Amino acid sequence: MLTMNRTLDEKLADIDHVYLTDSDLVNLERFANSFSVRVKTYNLLRDRADEITIKALKLLAQQYPELVQKQLQRCKYDMSNVMRYTSLSILRDDELFFREALMDWLANIINSYQIAKECSTAYRLMQSVVDEMLPAECASLVKPYSDMAIAALLNS
Repeated sequence: MLTMNRTLDEKLADIDHVYLTDSDLVNLERFANSFSVRVKTYNLLRDRADEITIKALKLLAQQYPELVQKQLQRCKYDMSNVMRYTSLSILRDDELFFREALMDWLANIINSYQIAKECSTAYRLMQSVVDEMLPAECASLVKPYSDMAIAALLNS
């Protein structure tokens, strides 16, 4: 059974044998206490994803005009997916979900096209647009996912 939080997912799988530890409870309390800002961030990303993506692609086109001209639809699709998975991962407070469900696969695909440097720039620019458009508390929740995307592209 999939829940809103990985800690619960893991514990529910073995509920007959394990109580939550103090550390698990602290993590769940932190999750609960930050849930309102996570929901706010999710809603803002959902509502502004297209605008954020388009602004980031316009900035990317200034640096890599040929790439954006040739691959605009693919770039938009990939960036939109990253925004969707980021928003869901923020809601779940689950970086592992983001990495396993999207980034490992996406990094391999992008590297096979040999455009990892350009794409890492796109996600850097996307974060700058997020910083500009979202409240600081929300943008700071997005940053670890942008950093993870950038690192996955540069290190694979």
